[in-house]
Amino acid sequence: MMRIFGKGLAALFIGGALVMSGCGTDSGSTGGTTSADTAGGAKDTTGADCGGAGVEHALTDTTCGDTASDTKDTAVVVDPCEKCKENQDCVTEGATKVCKDKVIPCKDGCMAAEICDKAADGGKGKCIKPACNLPDIATLKANTNLNKISALKLLTDKEGCDLNDDAAPDNVLGKIVGLYAAINDTLTKAVKDGDIVIMLAPNGFKADGTKFTCDLLLGAIDEAVKKDCDATKQGDCKYLVDKASYNQLSAVAGICPALVTFDPTTVKDGKLKAGGDKQNFDLTLPVVGIDLKLRISRAQINADVTDATGWKTSKGMLCGVIAEEDLNAAIDAVPDEVLAETGFDKATIKSLMAGVLKPDIDTDGDNDPDAISVALSLETFLVEVTGFKAAQ
Repeated sequence: MMRIFGKGLAALFIGGALVMSGCGTDSGSTGGTTSADTAGGAKDTTGADCGGAGVEHALTDTTCGDTASDTKDTAVVVDPCEKCKENQDCVTEGATKVCKDKVIPCKDGCMAAEICDKAADGGKGKCIKPACNLPDIATLKANTNLNKISALKLLTDKEGCDLNDDAAPDNVLGKIVGLYAAINDTLTKAVKDGDIVIMLAPNGFKADGTKFTCDLLLGAIDEAVKKDCDATKQGDCKYLVDKASYNQLSAVAGICPALVTFDPTTVKDGKLKAGGDKQNFDLTLPVVGIDLKLRISRAQINADVTDATGWKTSKGMLCGVIAEEDLNAAIDAVPDEVLAETGFDKATIKSLMAGVLKPDIDTDGDNDPDAISVALSLETFLVEVTGFKAAQ
């Protein structure tokens, strides 16, 4: 589920005929602009109390801040979190919003041989020595079938994988394309600029139907090699692998496993199939200036491989589902100050999204859909990695 907020959010829902109004009916005045009365307090020129929100004065009255508007006055609501600093989050405590200092796991940093267990100590984090080791970068460099996603687009709701065995494509998230087509322009730019770097590293590639595994790795452009390159053009960039692609908290000694592994993966007659019910990964989709981090579960890849002797390029689909709670969590993770620019709060956005994106996939077997389907088209090509991305 993608980042469909920011300035484009209002356009998204207004374009879908969801228009909101905050004005009441006029009580007799003509012309002017809407004023904001306070409940009680100052008197108007007739000696009457100014009243509160929803009170309209028939005559221009500067004492009450009234300018003979043609709509009722509205209350001025001050968001207590407008004063939150950059190092603070806006949180709700009871019925009140307050500014709280952000909890930064391992805020003082860890030693070179340590990593931060971000979930430890109530979210404050704890520096530990990992039991496993990252793979040797030479091994990744030697993988002649290492591919990178070179094109990524959200398909329409008429296109997708059949996730519920009804012989029809499933892609509820694709409804967004019909309402906000610019989402794919943003995705294309993010891939081109290297804001989205997703690599697929097969382990023991086979083209005869034999099962193997394929690791999904995140990364970045190696700007030390070439800063201004086009990540949609094969050979124009070289790449770094993000260490966060591996589960360094694994208690198993040896090489740290990848956080996301498509198992099984098969290639037969030029058709690649990878994944199924077990694959879950986070995909950050940038749209109109906001990053929405979406948890895609039951992820699978269906693609055509151009060369049966090796994975040189492919073209296909990346499909999966997004649980309702994961979509809501992604919305909750968007900073309040960013959403403030849209004129929508999180509760309203969740309600609007629920009205557009109806769950269509049942993930717990109770015959009640609890997740929405998603399908993206993808293309890949061979890439070269040069090292690991430095920790942020």
